[in-house]
Amino acid sequence: MKTRLLLTSLTALALAACSDSDSTTSQPPSSADISDIAVAGRITAFGSVVANGVHFGTDSATVMMNGEPGTLSDLRVGMIVAIEGTINNVTGEAVATQISFLDDVEGPVTSMNKAQSTFVVLGRTIVVDELTVFEDATFDDLALGNVVQVSGQRRNEERIQATYIRRTANSYQVGMRMEVKGAISDLDIGTNRFRIGSQVCDYSGAALDLGGADLANGLYVEASSDSPMSNGVRLLDQIQARDQNRDRDQLCDSECTFEIEGFITSFTSITEFAVDAQAVTTDENTIYVNGTADTLAMDVKVAVDGTLNANDMLLADRIVFRLPSEIEIEADVEAIAIETDEVTLLGIVVQTNEDTLFQDQSTYSIRDFGLVDLAASERIAIRAYVDGDSLIASRLVRYDAGTEVILKAPVEAIARPGVTMLGVIATSSDETTFQDADKEVITADAFFEAVDIGSLVRATGTYDGTSILASKMFLRECQNTGCL
Repeated sequence: MKTRLLLTSLTALALAACSDSDSTTSQPPSSADISDIAVAGRITAFGSVVANGVHFGTDSATVMMNGEPGTLSDLRVGMIVAIEGTINNVTGEAVATQISFLDDVEGPVTSMNKAQSTFVVLGRTIVVDELTVFEDATFDDLALGNVVQVSGQRRNEERIQATYIRRTANSYQVGMRMEVKGAISDLDIGTNRFRIGSQVCDYSGAALDLGGADLANGLYVEASSDSPMSNGVRLLDQIQARDQNRDRDQLCDSECTFEIEGFITSFTSITEFAVDAQAVTTDENTIYVNGTADTLAMDVKVAVDGTLNANDMLLADRIVFRLPSEIEIEADVEAIAIETDEVTLLGIVVQTNEDTLFQDQSTYSIRDFGLVDLAASERIAIRAYVDGDSLIASRLVRYDAGTEVILKAPVEAIARPGVTMLGVIATSSDETTFQDADKEVITADAFFEAVDIGSLVRATGTYDGTSILASKMFLRECQNTGCL
């Protein structure tokens, strides 16, 4: 029988803690209550380590950073990690035995397309969206030549959806270690060259560690070098064969509860597809959330939980389709309800949950930041999506104090000079700047002619407690690169 991951609610735990004092003293869990668990996904919070909504105790966990020993302090929110451990199926408590981080690419930015929210590093196209976590940079100030480390989820067309980006240097310096993971293409044995993505690589001086495989097109490798580019060619000094599924088949000895979040990277049928190269199948018992089996397709983002068997096949118990976080709110906190995991700003109630990514970018800089650390009047920025009648936060960031507020949401009503979004009126004036969906400055007449019910509008301005006086009103669209 498949093991289902049951995360016990705080209410249930409280009731257990407050049981009759004359009851029998609780006993240590039996071996039957404990099972293996593995999770592959983004780190969304600390305190424990939270990935894919699972809270792992980390007191005895080994940390590996790109194959080298590390510490818990090396981990960052947004990093893609593989966690193996055990879970108590009665209490829902999970304990990590090992946490492994493998980045996707580290090297200089060679091209950028700010309009498409993409840039290129060592031939790999990096896609930035509203949930990408930046360290030591923002997307706006990232520049050509900057050296970055990228962790993310693979998509089709050799793209990487960045979940974490760290700028490690403003420019490349001789001796810096550069590395990229990807599939070999255009192999030319005569010239000792191949491509990874758009990057031409010369392997004539490289040490090969291919695990018995032959160098061939389609082989997934990690290509490394500490040499500078030569006429657009990367001179490699080491090539290592890598498992496309990031060694996830090593997380379980036989079978275990397994969770993964990512994009569908191959699709044959609803019973034969892969998420970030992890083989997935479904059966008549698979539950679908925010979609149906027919929603499954290439490049669709999902979270899958189920059982990983000895053949490295994930049988899905549940598939959750990740909705785009098109809602953006930045304002001061008006109220916090810890008991219901809710926060209110601009009069809008937003629900947080186990999947919400928490960050503290204020001067407090609390690593294990969460809702309990917030106070009224503090400035936060939220990315969220609508689920039924609820607004669910996919990301919550605390900042230092600000003056202007931001509200981006679908338009509910239009009454020139204003629009209503999430029950909040944003009013324009003669000083308001307008943009169309192509980010071109337009007139107020053009804006109100283009805007319609359901249009996505981003308003920036001052808030008087009931409405926003907008300095900027922009039409926006959520494209397949995200909802920036």
